[in-house]
Amino acid sequence: MSGRHRPVQEIGSQGRPVGRHRPGRRPEKVTRRRFDADAIAQAAMLDQLEPGWLVWYGPYFRRFYAVAMSGKVGPLCVTARSCEALRTQMREAEAVVRVAVRA
Repeated sequence: MSGRHRPVQEIGSQGRPVGRHRPGRRPEKVTRRRFDADAIAQAAMLDQLEPGWLVWYGPYFRRFYAVAMSGKVGPLCVTARSCEALRTQMREAEAVVRVAVRA
């Protein structure tokens, strides 16, 4: 090779320039999309209802997460696919901590 790069092909199979970002094309206005807005709202509400926990929803994995804010022994983080399942796991984690502290 002579060290030169191949030119970028800007012509499609129909003989037209392709791509949204081709030279000379005006930028398009893009609107922001809210993914799983209802799940995010549920997590925010649960976060307000549970002062001993930090609760959030992760849209990438579509899971609810909760981290215990106490320094006691037990599971520090629980995760679930639904808000109800997360709350169940939070109660189970608190029960494990209560048993461990009493023992």
